[in-house]
Amino acid sequence: MKFWKSTNLFSLLIVCLFAFIAISCKESSIPTEPQIKILNAETIEKLQAAADKVMMENQTPGMMAYISVDGEGEGLYITRGVSNLATSEPMNINNYFRIGSITKTVTTEAVLILVDEGKIDLNKPISFYLPELNIPSGDKITIPMLANMSSGLFDYTSDMNLWTPYINSNEEKVFTPEELLALAFSHPLLFEPGTEYNYCNANTVLLGLLIKKVTGKEVRDVFNEKIFQPLGMKNTFWPNTRYLPYPYNHGYTSLLTGSLIESTNWNTSWADAAGILISNISDMKIWTKELYDRKLLSDKMKSERFAWIDDIPGIKYSGFGVEKVFDWIGKSGSIFGYNSEVWYNPIKKITIIINTNSNDGMPADNVFASFIDILTPYK
Repeated sequence: MKFWKSTNLFSLLIVCLFAFIAISCKESSIPTEPQIKILNAETIEKLQAAADKVMMENQTPGMMAYISVDGEGEGLYITRGVSNLATSEPMNINNYFRIGSITKTVTTEAVLILVDEGKIDLNKPISFYLPELNIPSGDKITIPMLANMSSGLFDYTSDMNLWTPYINSNEEKVFTPEELLALAFSHPLLFEPGTEYNYCNANTVLLGLLIKKVTGKEVRDVFNEKIFQPLGMKNTFWPNTRYLPYPYNHGYTSLLTGSLIESTNWNTSWADAAGILISNISDMKIWTKELYDRKLLSDKMKSERFAWIDDIPGIKYSGFGVEKVFDWIGKSGSIFGYNSEVWYNPIKKITIIINTNSNDGMPADNVFASFIDILTPYK
């Protein structure tokens, strides 16, 4: 009797097994809709054509771009033109370049990391930490105002007292951050802190001095310790000299002289924590991802990074040192001879990194605008 029951149970299990296999085979035979790649052949052709068009219209010597989509492989590299007008060396994706104001995103992230460590209180005004600088309305200007460009401070790069001695020194003059800020503070506030927006390098230079004050270390060392080393960014650094390391893109500009000349090794001390860093595409891949992931920050500071502001007229820096263009989060950078872009789209999961070796007419900005019109049209 027990044997009969066991035999019947075994037979029932065999029947169920064959039924499951039959159903599975039937389900697997149902055709599924293939996933359409964003970086397909048609899109790549459009991106290549857009790069050609911007190159012709802006007459920049060279351009290189990296576009990738999460889950779609290594990504696409586009290079155009030359890195060196004297030798006609083509643009190289491994070359170093100056990232300009993308530096601001590193400075502001360092500030947020120090907030997490209890060294900075975002509720304190900037004069609490730097009273010796006699900052105009420093008791009203908060650290977030410096990060989102709503402090009202004058931008020292708009003062010819910066550029006249710089040009007279053949672009070799070294400025201290204190000298830069003295120029800014010699002008009245443009508006009441927190009420309007004005792009101002003095804001981020002040944040650099804040970092130095609360850590007792040079800003470059804080960047290395808190950001570059943890993220594995081995090719990004604050230069000790005016020279770029080899291999590098030569930079060209006509903004000070009226004719296109090489500006590769002009001294960039005037940019300080607002724009002095050097990097390459491989490191900018890491940094672009960090701009969105914010993995070096606590949940609270992640929210602070993306504390988007909508109630200040014309504001562009609606987060803590980062910009938002439609669904894209990132930053543009410009400095004599170089124009760069780093952006991530969390909806489409697309990364865009661009560098041109001229900042005349902001060609990298134009490439980025063309690329997002192709990849994520908003019209």
